[in-house]
Amino acid sequence: MRATGTFGSIERLYLKPARGKPMQAVGAGESVACVAGYGLLGDVHASRLSPRQVLVTLAGELDALRIAPGALLENIVIACAEAALFQPGAAIVTASGVEIRLTMFCEPCQRIAAVGHELSTLLRRRGVLGVIETGGALRSGERIELIADKYPALPESPYQKFLEFLPTVPPGRVVRYRDITIAIGAADSFVRALPGYIKRSGGIGLPLHRIVNARGELLPLLPLQGVQLRAEGVQLLGDHAAVDLTRYLWNGSAA
Repeated sequence: MRATGTFGSIERLYLKPARGKPMQAVGAGESVACVAGYGLLGDVHASRLSPRQVLVTLAGELDALRIAPGALLENIVIACAEAALFQPGAAIVTASGVEIRLTMFCEPCQRIAAVGHELSTLLRRRGVLGVIETGGALRSGERIELIADKYPALPESPYQKFLEFLPTVPPGRVVRYRDITIAIGAADSFVRALPGYIKRSGGIGLPLHRIVNARGELLPLLPLQGVQLRAEGVQLLGDHAAVDLTRYLWNGSAA
């Protein structure tokens, strides 16, 4: 049985070239290049680890809230007939074949405080984040189909996202705390919660030994980490307390 869907169009496109820089509108005659598993070329949020590669917002919500397009820091504004289908787990497929998997709601934060609304009124109205499943070019005015429930929605709990992410790190590779916050779609400050997650997750079969600190050093929380990494072919540096990040750091690419 085919999933429920609705048709619509891309109304506007934006890129964010760097943190702290304003959004850049993409002209009507221009296109945005999408890379599968990575995001939009030229956008600061492009990352093979992140479930937040793009932010998609409904034109109808912007109209209802009287917010100018681009003010919510969205990349894509779409119009569609059945807005109720616009949920995590849905897919947006363009006429040219680009496919975006919608992963999680983008909750309001202080970066959009200038829109003039109480942030609580924007809960689940700012838009839905997504990742590029099939690459290509996006253009304003292009026809799209919004297909409901094509993918499993990501868990809302950051800890559950942590539990789902860590087994995807390949044997013989490592990730830093900051890489984990990117992969679970959390703010950089969330690194403070990760030692607690590691303690909480011991004994359930997670490859916790593949987590290192920002300098590639092994974690005191994991006394057998060096043994486990060496068993996967990782050569430890110096006194066996660190790994070479230039060689073993995983960025989400195929191993």
